[in-house]
Amino acid sequence: MFALGFVVFGVGSGGGVGLGDILQGRSSGGPSVDDAREKLKENPSDAAALLELASALQRDGRADEAIKPLVQYTKLRPKDEDAVRQLASLYVSKATRLRNQAAQVQAEAQLVTAPSQFDPSATTPLGQLVGRQPINDDIQQQANQQLSDVYSRMQTAYRQAQGTYGKLAKISPQDASIQLQLADVAVNSGDVNAALKAYGRFLKLAPDDPSAPLVRQEIKRLKTEAAAQGG
Repeated sequence: MFALGFVVFGVGSGGGVGLGDILQGRSSGGPSVDDAREKLKENPSDAAALLELASALQRDGRADEAIKPLVQYTKLRPKDEDAVRQLASLYVSKATRLRNQAAQVQAEAQLVTAPSQFDPSATTPLGQLVGRQPINDDIQQQANQQLSDVYSRMQTAYRQAQGTYGKLAKISPQDASIQLQLADVAVNSGDVNAALKAYGRFLKLAPDDPSAPLVRQEIKRLKTEAAAQGG
């Protein structure tokens, strides 16, 4: 259930200029988080203030917190391609961080509960007693619960990224790279049908792109897996 796959394409690696540079923290200027929040108190629907807050939070190393004001901004400015693209990138970054966290939790649990080379043989009475230590069961149970929680949040972030890339695809329907990014996050969120559609649109828009052979392989793989699962 918690096997973590890695898609062959770079999800969310593309970015715009201008707004994207600001929100990624490559601009050293701008108001502080507190100043931006104060400005929003005066007018919670101030699009510029929401953008300033999202930028300030990222400069402060609080990328996940920047998602909320950016969501609010894109509701006010739904056709701002740079902002929507940046929001999708934030969701992907969050999902990637959670994926790495899940892998770490899993690895640590296996390390703690794995039998040592110095343990007595499981066929001996002592070995059977050691193998039934409640502490191992408790650690495994805690790790499973933590892994389940992280995995659930990771999937939510990928689904949010998928929805945001879907909006971006409507803003720029002829942009093949967006279709590729949409397909990638759809794979990671478990939406195979959406991934196949996006990959198909990518091939129609850019049949000679260097990534096209890999896309065709991925389509074949997804279709084979779906058929094996009766999908």
